[in-house]
Amino acid sequence: MSAGLVRRAATAWMLCVGLVLGGTGSAARAQGGDGANDAANMVAKGHHLAVVVCSICHVAADDQPTAPILHPPAPPFAAITQRKDVDAASLTKFLTTTHRNIDTQKGMPNPDLADFQVQQAVAYILSLRK
Repeated sequence: MSAGLVRRAATAWMLCVGLVLGGTGSAARAQGGDGANDAANMVAKGHHLAVVVCSICHVAADDQPTAPILHPPAPPFAAITQRKDVDAASLTKFLTTTHRNIDTQKGMPNPDLADFQVQQAVAYILSLRK
């Protein structure tokens, strides 16, 4: 990946994180709900988060407005969720740690999501399981 593309991705990442943090509200509001709709709300918010933030590198949703900037893209969410070892705990751990270092520069960076956003992303990704 060229330095210009890396800068563009980093800039897009920061803009999207700002949009998501500003657009999804506080953790208290995001975790509140009316019982029966809590799971559906988490999935919907996770879908929004995935389209705004994750789709920069992944095919995160069939309805995302743009293609990932990575060529080839990072693994599609639909494929990730079909892996036998993927569950809520493994996704949570993956989303809260970095997978990029001096030896693996192409690894996924830690998206630095708030706890409620991690829960939303996990709910959405697991909702794709068939």
